[in-house]
Amino acid sequence: MKTFPLYLMSMLFLGGCYSNQPSSIDQYLALTRPRPDAGIDKRIEKFVHLYNDLENNRVAADTETTYAESLYFNDTLVTLHTREELIQYLEDTQKQLESIDLTVLNVLENGDDIFVQWKMSIQFGVLGKHSDVQSLGISHLRFDPEGKIVLHQDYWDSTSGFFQHIPLLGGILQWLKKRLQS
Repeated sequence: MKTFPLYLMSMLFLGGCYSNQPSSIDQYLALTRPRPDAGIDKRIEKFVHLYNDLENNRVAADTETTYAESLYFNDTLVTLHTREELIQYLEDTQKQLESIDLTVLNVLENGDDIFVQWKMSIQFGVLGKHSDVQSLGISHLRFDPEGKIVLHQDYWDSTSGFFQHIPLLGGILQWLKKRLQS
């Protein structure tokens, strides 16, 4: 029983080691040139709409109009291969979110491949801790002839965008980052 207060104090200490310092996102955005018309392509509009609307209860219907039944999806947290798996994953994610905003910064096309550069702002709670998180990333998308996504590979820093906001784990990650920088 004496170990519980020690455990609790350790968690609070390590959680307190995490600081929500201003990120370099604003500096990065100041040096890039986002295209305000980046979301004009209908396929990209469906993609953006789905992720901006995760708070609503239309995840299954929106996912069905955006993604093919058989697909490759990797967001650095999970890898999925069917639309049904993706629907379940997005519905589970939806339960954890307070809000989400996906802003398209740029769209690059290379043959069948489309790369969507984005900024995502998310509010969520983990283990009783509220987090406001901003993250930058790129989604590599490929569409089938019907305009549905068959390949979705995300490139983003899940450590800063998610894991560092988890109590205890966040403190450890911040400590490791500081050690690597010194």
